[in-house]
Amino acid sequence: MNDYGKLPTNLDLDALRAFIKGIELGSYQLAAQQLCRSPAAISAQLKKLEQQTGCQLLRKQGRLLELTPSGELLFSHAKNMLAINDMVLLKLHQTQASGVIRFGLQEDFAEGALQELIAQFMFQHPNVQFQIQVDRNLNLIDKVQKQELDLALIWQQKPVIENFYELKSIETNWLFCAHTHIKQIIENKVSIPLVVLQQPCMLRQMAIEALEQVGQAWHIAYECNSVQALWPAVRAGIGISLRSCFQIPSDIHRIESDVLPELKPLNFGLYFNSTTQSVHIIQQFQQYIEQHLR
Repeated sequence: MNDYGKLPTNLDLDALRAFIKGIELGSYQLAAQQLCRSPAAISAQLKKLEQQTGCQLLRKQGRLLELTPSGELLFSHAKNMLAINDMVLLKLHQTQASGVIRFGLQEDFAEGALQELIAQFMFQHPNVQFQIQVDRNLNLIDKVQKQELDLALIWQQKPVIENFYELKSIETNWLFCAHTHIKQIIENKVSIPLVVLQQPCMLRQMAIEALEQVGQAWHIAYECNSVQALWPAVRAGIGISLRSCFQIPSDIHRIESDVLPELKPLNFGLYFNSTTQSVHIIQQFQQYIEQHLR
C-alpha cells in the first residue's frame, strides 16, 4: 500500500503559526506569550506538526532549538501558506465591511495619486459608500466640527486644533511661469503682483506676512475662488503665487531669488470628527490613508 495514503490531507495552520513564530522570535516561550497560549499548548502543537508531517522538524543545540533540514523546508513554505490564508481572510472581511464615509479634501489634494488611493480602498470595500467633498481649509474644518464630515485631509491650521493627526510636512514656494517681465519686477524690487485665492486663505496670508516682514511692496493682482482658476493667471504672467509643492503643474516653476523671503513649510494631516471616530470602517480608512501618505 502507498504510504502517501496514510498522510493527513491538511496541515494544522495554528500549529504552523506557532512553529514559525518560535523560529522568528528565537524562543517558543516568547511565541507562547505573543500567541496568548501556554508553553505546553505550543509544545503540543509542535508535536502535532511533526506527527502530521512524519518528520523531525526541530532538534536541540545546547539550550536552543534549531531547524532540521525537514524543518527548514517546511519553514520556507509555511510562511507563504499563512500569508495566503491571512490575505484571503482579510479580503473576505473587507468585502463584508459596510457603511458610509464622509470625507473632505482640501483643494491642493484634489488631484493625482490620492484619488487612486481612495479608488483602491473603494475597490477593496465594495459595500462602503463614499461621500467626498472638495473645499477650502476652513470650510472643511467647519464641516467636521458640525459633524457634516467624518474626517478631512487639511493643512494644519493655527492655532493648533484638537483631533488633528499630522501626517507630513511639505515645502512652500514662490511660483511663476517663466516670463521675463516677472523676473524684472522681482529684480527691480517693485511691488510684487500676487495671484491668490480669495479670503480666507492660509497661503495668501503667509505670502503677505512674509513680504511685509522684509519690507517688500506687494499688491493683489488677481484673486479667484479655486486653485484650478489660479494656474491660468500664473501661466499668463499676471503675477506670482505662493503654493505648496503638492501637485504643481509641470509648466509652473519655483522662483530662485534672494529678493523674495524664505518660506516656512506647511504640515498636513487628517482632522476627524471624534463622535464618528469609533466607527470601524472609518477607522480602517483613516489608517489606510495614514499608512500610504506617510
